[in-house]
Amino acid sequence: MDYRELAERQRWTLHQKIDHSVGVIEAFLAQTGKIGFISFSGGKDSSVLVDLARRYVDRDMKAVFCNTGNEYPEIVRFVRGTENVTIIRPEYTVREVLEKYGFPLISKEQAMGIRQVKTTKSEKLRNIRLHGTDRNRGWISGKIADKWQYLIAEPFMISEKCCDCLKKRPLAKYVRQTGEVPIIGTMAGESRLRAQQYIRRGGCNSFSGSSIASHPLSIWTDEDIWNYIRLFDVPYCELYDKDTPEQDVWCAASGHSTRPDARDSSCCTSSIQEPTGFLWGTPTTALPTARRCSGRE
Repeated sequence: MDYRELAERQRWTLHQKIDHSVGVIEAFLAQTGKIGFISFSGGKDSSVLVDLARRYVDRDMKAVFCNTGNEYPEIVRFVRGTENVTIIRPEYTVREVLEKYGFPLISKEQAMGIRQVKTTKSEKLRNIRLHGTDRNRGWISGKIADKWQYLIAEPFMISEKCCDCLKKRPLAKYVRQTGEVPIIGTMAGESRLRAQQYIRRGGCNSFSGSSIASHPLSIWTDEDIWNYIRLFDVPYCELYDKDTPEQDVWCAASGHSTRPDARDSSCCTSSIQEPTGFLWGTPTTALPTARRCSGRE
């Protein structure tokens, strides 16, 4: 699996991607032999995943929503109006996480780099984050973008730990307690990190250690999501039909509200977004055929 193959799959038609995603889920559940649940944020992507999994795989598949206490009220109402959703909560409040770890600005990759420069004792790591690695030797650059390096000197901490504390840890605890396995609606085209994760996994499914999870929408794009919603008349949160910028809706669905009247608005985070890379396009021409996933793909 490489970036070329990922880009080719991103150009498949919607119906090819639906067939592929159904195969991904079926292969994942068959290989793990466990009960699967949909990681549900209340956003449009996971709403599509809920519909797809229940329409084609298991009409009774459970969804699990982590209520961080900082979502838009519209998100919470939409989730509560969705059938068969289990609601869990993190151990810490948003305020406590921000006070301990700092603000999740820009993107996870950039925030992690800034945190590392601020806290590391390793001169090697610091140099990588400030200047990058040697591209001539085939290494991937780990440099913080020049335009964000000014944040290193700011008197407040910046970190990527917010999502880990508010989303990942509660879901990991749920997995440990129930023995169920997560099906997650992330897409490789959302960020450079997620594209890299897709390549490293070798496809949509992961069966290694604590990373057992399925990502059946990995090769989908935003255009696919909206086309699926229109095709099957899938319900979605009303925020998308308001003047709320989509980045803010994403923040709300991820537990990072940016609107003043959101719950616990004193912990609002910035909606600054890093420009995305070459894989962040929309599909054009489709490949002749698509095959259902048989395992990792």
